[in-house]
Amino acid sequence: MVSFTFVGGERTLKPEKILYVQTDGHRNVFTVLEGSERVELNLYKKLDEIERVLKPYGFVRSHRSFMVNMRYVKSVSNYLMELTTGEVLTIPRSRYGMVKEAFKDMQPYKG
Repeated sequence: MVSFTFVGGERTLKPEKILYVQTDGHRNVFTVLEGSERVELNLYKKLDEIERVLKPYGFVRSHRSFMVNMRYVKSVSNYLMELTTGEVLTIPRSRYGMVKEAFKDMQPYKG
């Protein structure tokens, strides 16, 4: 479990329920699975600080403004990452090798 002080108060989350974290201006938006729904939680904290907390749980900084939970990555090829949700994200050339290696090291998500 990890805890963050989001806009609206402190929340404790299971890391495996966080799909990704994306920077939007000065805030970071957590996309979280709650039941069958997606919930967005806003946080004003540097992505570097969030990365230090989430990296041990299988999160990879796939872009300077994006961290993804590798449990939800279906494939990585041609500088693209496909998530199990159907979303496709681009990977910059400078991070592609690291993301590809992290994907190879990750166990497949099972539900």
